[in-house]
Amino acid sequence: MQNADHHRAIVRRFIRALAPVGAVAAITLTLATPALAKTRDGNRSRGQYRYPVALVAVTPQPGDVAGAGGVFNIDLALLARNASGNALLSAANGYIPGLNLPPAATAGPGKPDPDVPGLVVTLSTTPAAIGGPNTNLAGLFQENAVAREFGEQQVFTDWTVAKPGAFGTNAPTTLTAYLVSGTAPGTVTGNEKPISNVIRETFTIGA
Repeated sequence: MQNADHHRAIVRRFIRALAPVGAVAAITLTLATPALAKTRDGNRSRGQYRYPVALVAVTPQPGDVAGAGGVFNIDLALLARNASGNALLSAANGYIPGLNLPPAATAGPGKPDPDVPGLVVTLSTTPAAIGGPNTNLAGLFQENAVAREFGEQQVFTDWTVAKPGAFGTNAPTTLTAYLVSGTAPGTVTGNEKPISNVIRETFTIGA
């Protein structure tokens, strides 16, 4: 899983640059709530953390032109912020390394990722033929890896959209992603209760 190792190294560099004990602070391009712009410096004051898991979009980032010819990549990192986050991202809850590739029955739109079961990911340009913009695309993520940094659990998940133009070409799309407890739904209803920050960012699918 060399690709996952590469992205894990990127996130580690982010963490180490932000605070001496690994803050997930001020990654303002991807962390949607003010509570997540806090450092983990031991001063865990009341209200400092809103969520036990921080979700980071490694790629793409807002305003990016991602990929070319309608082929692009989405790379996410789930970072536990405390003991509760460690428990949520544990192997006991199904967060394990693995590959999720066709023709496996678990691979496809409208399905949870079997190795990152609480992940919800949508794109605004998801075609109606596979369920439209409310379809959870987590089941299309192919590669999952886990690590532990500063005593806290990390999960990395990666999706390469290999079919040219499947989600548009030279077109803006909005990525929404977050984590829920248990198993994520196949279709987003709006009643989900995130246990992470919610990523909402618009990027352009490269021509």
